[in-house]
Amino acid sequence: MLYFFSRRDSIVRRRSDTSLLEWIAIGGVVASIGLLVIQIVAYSNVRETMPAGMVIAGVPVGHLSREQAQAELSHVYSAPVELHYREAVFTLDPAQISFRLDTEVMMARADTYRTESSFWGGFWNNLWQQPGRLVEVGLTAEYSQDQLKQYLEDVSARYDSPPTAGQGDPATLTFSAGQPGYSLDAESSMAVIDFALRQPTNRRAALTVAEGTAARPALTSLTDVLAAYLSYKKFDGIASIVVVDLKSGQEFTLNPDVAFTGMSVMKIPIITQFFWKMDTPPPPDQVDNIEQALLHSSNYNANLLLTDMGNGSALRGTQTLTDNLRLLGLQNTFMAKAFDQDAPAPKITSPANQRTDLSTNPDPYIQSTANDMASLLVMVYQCASTGGGPFAVVFPGQITQSECQSIISYMARNQTGVQIEGGIPEGIQVAHKEGLSDNAYGDAAIVFSPSRDYVIVEYIWTPEYLNWDYGSALMADISRLVYNYFNQ
Repeated sequence: MLYFFSRRDSIVRRRSDTSLLEWIAIGGVVASIGLLVIQIVAYSNVRETMPAGMVIAGVPVGHLSREQAQAELSHVYSAPVELHYREAVFTLDPAQISFRLDTEVMMARADTYRTESSFWGGFWNNLWQQPGRLVEVGLTAEYSQDQLKQYLEDVSARYDSPPTAGQGDPATLTFSAGQPGYSLDAESSMAVIDFALRQPTNRRAALTVAEGTAARPALTSLTDVLAAYLSYKKFDGIASIVVVDLKSGQEFTLNPDVAFTGMSVMKIPIITQFFWKMDTPPPPDQVDNIEQALLHSSNYNANLLLTDMGNGSALRGTQTLTDNLRLLGLQNTFMAKAFDQDAPAPKITSPANQRTDLSTNPDPYIQSTANDMASLLVMVYQCASTGGGPFAVVFPGQITQSECQSIISYMARNQTGVQIEGGIPEGIQVAHKEGLSDNAYGDAAIVFSPSRDYVIVEYIWTPEYLNWDYGSALMADISRLVYNYFNQ
């Protein structure tokens, strides 16, 4: 009997141990199920937020609610854009140009990415804390192009700097360098601002600024510099100066229509008239007359050319010359008789020699003005360059382009090194003819300078005898000032 009870007790004890393990196992299962439920509920809440790898418009929004993501996007894209205009720095508030995020569109796209993955696949990744895959939603935004243009117009008005011209110095006869200036390139700047507006970070942009060239002073700026120079030189006479920019056609004039003695400057219209008359290249004896008249200022050879133009009469030659000049509109340039001719001749009136305000007491028989002589040289230049101009209109077929080129070529060989030519660097072609009398000097030239070609005519007159050293240096300095103006 003792053995029986002992065995029974052992069986009871084993059954008790088994029941405990079963309850422990059951408890574990229940706890696991509970934990799973908790994880599922937690993941369900997480699934309602943005996925872990979600980036909208460059802004990470993983684990944020829809409202939180919208707020973050608004915060990021409402930040001002830092703009740089050269050294100036200022900001553009996106609200100034009605910048607006289309969050509804971006959130709808984000929701599509969020819900397209399976629940259990996402749960598994979340359970094991695996990072979500990167999902990017692009920026959708708009703003007012017109408001941005207006904003940039205001920026341009505040910060643009127009080019400034250099200033002339009457002491050195030079022009200081101007400032190039700069201006906003609005179209290019709109593009760089658009790029900056669409960045979540580093929201700054360097506006496109175009730098120009320094402004050339207006040709009229010669007026003050020249007046100061003449005052400095104590010039007490009359200076008549005309400068023509052969590229732009702009002119500078000082007393342009004052009558002066024609002097040897009149040999320019004589040579021009001679080529009007010639239908063939001049023979050697006439070439010699041209060269002697222009290169050696021979009155005798100039009279021979007038005689040929007048068919044996120098007086008729001067009448033909005067008539043709008037057909060209040159009303103040005439020859009533030839150089050094003692024969009586009628006095000729002109608008210039009828003035009562300014008078140089010119030779009553041979006169011109700086304006007329400059106009004639412009006509010669136009004819030589294109074959056109007034010559082709008034005297069609009578003077050719090659003949005008020959006139310039002869004048360019007249290398004196004084007056106009004295103010121009060596190596620069100057086609000119000078002249002088006791108290008046003149010179008329086409200058082929590096920057541009121009015409310059100078006449000066003083009531008393005009000293050569003083007068020729004065004309050279004026020429130098004009050359420096065109070749700053």
